[in-house]
Amino acid sequence: MAFIKYSFALFFALSNAYALEARFSPKSCLDSSYKMKMVQRGPLFGLLKQEFVINKKNCLIHVTHQKYLPREWFVDVCREPVHIKVTSATGVDVAKKEVSCQNVDKTRDTSDFCSQFYVLMDVIQDDGLIFAEGDRDNLGSHHGKTYCTYLLLKKYLNESVIFSRYTEVPDIFIEPAQGSPTPANLLRPEPEVKKENPEARVEPTPSGPSESVTTL
Repeated sequence: MAFIKYSFALFFALSNAYALEARFSPKSCLDSSYKMKMVQRGPLFGLLKQEFVINKKNCLIHVTHQKYLPREWFVDVCREPVHIKVTSATGVDVAKKEVSCQNVDKTRDTSDFCSQFYVLMDVIQDDGLIFAEGDRDNLGSHHGKTYCTYLLLKKYLNESVIFSRYTEVPDIFIEPAQGSPTPANLLRPEPEVKKENPEARVEPTPSGPSESVTTL
């Protein structure tokens, strides 16, 4: 009887341990290498195909999206400075992060980096996370691969976290606290505004009619 109780206790302990470890870890997400492709019916009543591809090899993430025209983004989450490489008709353009995008309205003027950041994250959410199949906590599923990519890019591009495969990997599941300060090296210096000292103000002395001076 004691043996049966011990067996049940061991079974539940192992089950709970497995449940806790079911979600992939930040380390396994960063070290993983995979390629996934999703094809959906696109514009023109589905005549055009809409493709979403993630090709990841450790720190290197290559995202391809094709709706009307193909677009590609290359991000190395272990490389400084924080930047995005974007393919164009003329080659590869580099958008380097110079300001925080958290307080930048995406509908107004943005830097090249912020513009590419918003487009890339929208593509991953709208065409990846929404339609990917499987368990998002399982790196063997399309949903898990997309979710892992999304978390790494958000930490690197939005929070300026530089990863390394040879040191402890930060927790990618924790959201930053609201109102957390942006690193000083990512902010442009504000112009110094000189404030008027009210005590040093000199009242004008009454005088006769003012003279008008015209410069020819």
